[in-house]
Amino acid sequence: MDAARLAHPDSPPFPVQCDAASITDESRRPVRIRSSASLLLLAALAAATGCERTTPLTASSRPAEGGAQPGPGFAQFSDIPVPAGASMDVERSLVLGERESWIGRIVMTVGLSADRSYDFFFNEMPRFDWSPVTTVRAETSVLTYTRGERVATIQVQGRTIGGAHVSVTVSPKGRPAPPPSAVGDIQTTPLR
Repeated sequence: MDAARLAHPDSPPFPVQCDAASITDESRRPVRIRSSASLLLLAALAAATGCERTTPLTASSRPAEGGAQPGPGFAQFSDIPVPAGASMDVERSLVLGERESWIGRIVMTVGLSADRSYDFFFNEMPRFDWSPVTTVRAETSVLTYTRGERVATIQVQGRTIGGAHVSVTVSPKGRPAPPPSAVGDIQTTPLR
């Protein structure tokens, strides 16, 4: 055996020519490169899955009587319902705080259709002590709720391949502006 064959036991037993356009053996037949085929297959699989960075979420349940916390998995958001099989899009989610005082946005993909997702949140949010403010059922449905000093806005949009994208945004409730008479000692005088 020659030195090249000893250094690379998988190399072909015949000379190989390489140029920028192709790789051929001595009879000018294309040489198969197994690693390129593997890379191409891996790239196709990544494209087929959409390269999304998601984290599975555990379905939440209605808070238990006596204030018991739900089980692990989604316990850090114990104040909102989560459908079974939901996956959080960690690239598009931002959460500040914890437990029942968090604010931010949770973006998730759910297996329910857009209509069933709307129904899920419409029925489950009041069970988590959220009071409805307004709801709009449309191509992109919007549900708005309040709870204490926070407001939750849920957007539900159907996915092309089934299921739905759901965005839950929770923010502090705004304070109304004080009436003009309560502004303080500001006095106005007419211009002459």
